[in-house]
Amino acid sequence: MYHAFRRIMSSATIFGYFLEVVPITCLVGMVYAVFRLRVLRRSKRIAWGTEIMQFLFVCYLTGLLNLVLLPPGFWCSIFDGIAFGWWSEVKPVFALGSVNLVPTLLRCLRGELTLGSWVKEMLLGNILMFLPLGFFLPFVTRRVNGKNIFALALCVPLVLETLQIVLGRSFDIDDLLCNFLGITVGYFSAAAVRRIGKRPAHTPPGKARYGNSQDHNK
Repeated sequence: MYHAFRRIMSSATIFGYFLEVVPITCLVGMVYAVFRLRVLRRSKRIAWGTEIMQFLFVCYLTGLLNLVLLPPGFWCSIFDGIAFGWWSEVKPVFALGSVNLVPTLLRCLRGELTLGSWVKEMLLGNILMFLPLGFFLPFVTRRVNGKNIFALALCVPLVLETLQIVLGRSFDIDDLLCNFLGITVGYFSAAAVRRIGKRPAHTPPGKARYGNSQDHNK
């Protein structure tokens, strides 16, 4: 069974990268769940909705950091070391990466690059990968609002992209723009959902008139 999973993880596809970080994400999620359950034992009132959102956020953040900071194939090489003893094949974490400051769209307009399916998938993937980050924020913290979300959506990808330079990845302006877009879209989508959820129930017109007539008679 491991050979089948290994084949997918090493396929250099988006699904393969996702599958590679599932084990560490589940492990961190279980550790966090055990810790929180021990803490919540002392609480008389528990906001389970908030707790579930925080748990999902921790799992998502674990997967996200592993995807964007560790070199591709890192966890696959760790699994190979555990399964077959191939520890010499483990990929180094620290290495000097590259820098790209020219947006793909501009390169396409210049005729330097063709916007093929792979490029479209990578651009769309970078937007979708950070969309949950923006979506979770209103549910896990009150410090983020409509005024500072743009600064946060810029700073978080900027820090991650800068770290990638020394982690064998690359600082890519496309990633920065797509991540910014994903976070902002996710945040305002969550804000809209929360606003709809807090909207008071609609009072039927007939009931409202009946209530008003009673108040008038009193």
